[in-house]
Amino acid sequence: MDLKQIHIPNDNRIMGNTTNRPICHKRQPASRKIRFPERHGSPRYVGLSPPSLEVPAGIRLSSNVSDSSSDQKNQEGTSKSDPHCTILAEKTMVLLSPDHVPMRSMDSPIRQEAAVPGLLFPPASERSSLDGVEFERQLLSSRGFSAELVNTLLLSRKRSTTLIYSRVWNKFLDFYTVPFTKQVPVTPILEFLQKGRELGLSVNTLRVQVSALGALYGCNIAANRWISRFIKSCERSKPVHIPRLPPWDLNLVLEALTSSPFEPLDSIPLKVLTYKVALLVALTSARRVSDIQALSVDPPFLLIFHDRIVLKPDPSYLPKVASTYHRSQEIFLPSFFDSPVTPEQHKFHTLDVRRAILTYIERCQTWRESRALFISFQGHKKGHGVTRATISRWIRDAICLAYTSKGEIPPAGIKAHSTRAMASSWAEQADVPIHLI
Repeated sequence: MDLKQIHIPNDNRIMGNTTNRPICHKRQPASRKIRFPERHGSPRYVGLSPPSLEVPAGIRLSSNVSDSSSDQKNQEGTSKSDPHCTILAEKTMVLLSPDHVPMRSMDSPIRQEAAVPGLLFPPASERSSLDGVEFERQLLSSRGFSAELVNTLLLSRKRSTTLIYSRVWNKFLDFYTVPFTKQVPVTPILEFLQKGRELGLSVNTLRVQVSALGALYGCNIAANRWISRFIKSCERSKPVHIPRLPPWDLNLVLEALTSSPFEPLDSIPLKVLTYKVALLVALTSARRVSDIQALSVDPPFLLIFHDRIVLKPDPSYLPKVASTYHRSQEIFLPSFFDSPVTPEQHKFHTLDVRRAILTYIERCQTWRESRALFISFQGHKKGHGVTRATISRWIRDAICLAYTSKGEIPPAGIKAHSTRAMASSWAEQADVPIHLI
């Protein structure tokens, strides 16, 4: 008997006892099939071998097994000696294919979720891993919009807003598992909002969720009388506290900026100089941190005059309100006692934002790697632009350093955004016209 040489993987050494199991080249009947034993956690293959497994063509398993149980019926009620019946393969006789197919190929294919009418949402496991933009791209594409139209519609919101909305969509679709329809499910939405209220979400967070669900269904659900009534009841039961002024004292901070450790500018550490410039720009411009981050040192975005500095936004920067008016606004930072004479005027001149910016640019000139106004002063990113979070931290640290330099304890809850309220409030108290504020 001549056996055809075949490849048997090394990890299948136990082939079973070959005693009384003759090997032959006799072809099995076409109707002959092998039933594989069901394994826990694997699918049931009835009468058919999995497509990923096959016995090499050079070996045939004879059904004429000479053992004491050969004439007995197996558990399926078929005889092992009948060549036309289905046999049950022993565990030690099941061979892997020569390609070493991994065991996960035995598993059943991933069951796709049924398509829902109206919109075709991806499965929950895929939704959680999708980027917010990609999630909305699928959402818009499922409405029948072309790829070009989808790309245009995606530009209507900032990326940060899209990411927030996608998180709300995922949570709501996990909460409300009924197939999606274009009709707004007011009751489930109210139950979803009620669950968030019980978890302690603020009124503003609930408003964001309402806006996100309105974008999901393509309508203004905030105008619904029941949803509007729910938000109003949350406002009455848990009113939002709006402080009139930030918790820190502007007079104390400005007094600290006129002396050590913030003066003199030519010799103080670069970190302290960065803190002072960031705080003065935030106070004198009353702009958001994102606007300050977008400032540049290159003309025509930076114009230096003898009595002021004019900063223009970069055309590629999109502010929070991306209107033509807000994108074309210029920032005028006038000098403060640019020609001091008296000691008091010299003291106030230390608060001159023009002087501070020019000194900062000069001291960073030799190692600057970015054209952004504010750059990192340490580490491997020295000379490169910084994030909004970094500028916010600099402003907070400047306020805290001003308090400690005066022997005071910095108040809790200091935020960089409070400089906008502080600047505009003090300007109003100084009788500055509202249109200038």
